[in-house]
Amino acid sequence: MTTSIPTPTQKSPPKFNTLQFLRGGWYATWVVSFLLLVSSISSVSQQRQALKTVGKDSAPSILTAQRLRDSFAEMDASLANELLLKPGQDRQILVDFEKNRTKIPDRLLLASKYITYKEEEPIVQGLQRNSVAYFLKLQEARDTHKLGNAVNTLNVYRAAASIVDNSLLPQAKKLDDVNSAYLEDAYSTQGNINKGLIGLSLNLGLIQLGILVAIQLFLYRRMQRILNVQLLAASAIATIFLGYTLFSFMSATRNLKVAKEDAFNSLITLRKMRALSYMANGDESRYLLDVANAGKHEKSFTTNIDQIIKIPQNLSIQKIVENIDRKEGNESLGGLFGTVLNNITFPGEKELAIKTLITLNDYLIVDKQIRELYRSGKVAEAIALCIGTQKGQSNWAFDRYRSAQTHLIDMNKREFDRHIEMGEDQLRYFEIIATGALGSVAILTLFGLRPRLMEYL
Repeated sequence: MTTSIPTPTQKSPPKFNTLQFLRGGWYATWVVSFLLLVSSISSVSQQRQALKTVGKDSAPSILTAQRLRDSFAEMDASLANELLLKPGQDRQILVDFEKNRTKIPDRLLLASKYITYKEEEPIVQGLQRNSVAYFLKLQEARDTHKLGNAVNTLNVYRAAASIVDNSLLPQAKKLDDVNSAYLEDAYSTQGNINKGLIGLSLNLGLIQLGILVAIQLFLYRRMQRILNVQLLAASAIATIFLGYTLFSFMSATRNLKVAKEDAFNSLITLRKMRALSYMANGDESRYLLDVANAGKHEKSFTTNIDQIIKIPQNLSIQKIVENIDRKEGNESLGGLFGTVLNNITFPGEKELAIKTLITLNDYLIVDKQIRELYRSGKVAEAIALCIGTQKGQSNWAFDRYRSAQTHLIDMNKREFDRHIEMGEDQLRYFEIIATGALGSVAILTLFGLRPRLMEYL
């Protein structure tokens, strides 16, 4: 007789019992709530730092450096204009000169106050030292001019101009470049970090909601509990907080994008145009003052203007204006102004850009007349046209162009500041709201599950 050996049966793995599931759901909700709190606050901290770096650290230093370039170039143009005249001949030029001279110490002080990065300090110190040397040469040129010694005046002026060209303008540009590099790095880095942190927060928020829904369904199926007020409230708060978090992130990110890409990119381009405009205006005066190097100064003028705007031969100013009106691009238009025209974003910006373009063209027409007068031997008439402030004269035309450009600069600066502030406002009190919301979810989950847990104790 044979005996059969029973076949061992496969035991199914034990399932979570009700108590274990409820405890697990409670613990999971608390853990995910904590992780979501850390993740969302980290995201906001990164976003807030990017807004600060772009709006409060780098941007003011960049703009101050660019204003310093403006001031040095404008100072040189004012000095050249003064030296073109007989001593005391035009009081308005002297008034403008003194006004320009007061800007530089103020802007150097601002540059020192805005020092944020280690590379800035030696640059600012160099600007301060070279500014002192420049002012000494500048005053020497003025004093020599009053004595009527044209040869010595020109030699001293050339020494002063050399400090501007070879030290002050390059150092101001270097200060600009340092802060621009930090700004671009902060902006690009923040974009990459933000994508990851927002994705993490979204996933944790969905997991949190999934856990709460799973607990509700479990209570309904296993314990026939149709409604759990505390868990429903926790789910509602979790849903609202997730929506609020995503909205805050997206809104702050959008405001930072508009501030940086739309407003600030145009702003720094316009400020570069401004410095080049002053440099070109100085070249125009140098052309008449430093006759031996007239060709060099004319070439420098052309180079600076080409950096501002380079119009192809088949494209007129009128055609460019028509393209702007039709919202067409001007990709064939070279120079910084082409970049500005292809980044028109804000209401009223188009009209200001057109006015700036037209007034720049008017200035260039007067400059051409100056050179024609000089080449025909009418030197006195050329000088009068160059330094004159009456309608149709160079300084009048340049002031109209500068005024139009100032309005365009101010518009982009206002939009930059406004969107930085809006981004910061969107994140204000986020940590408090996040702590309150996620703490409420955790507490409501505990109180929602506590009566059910007590049934097993």
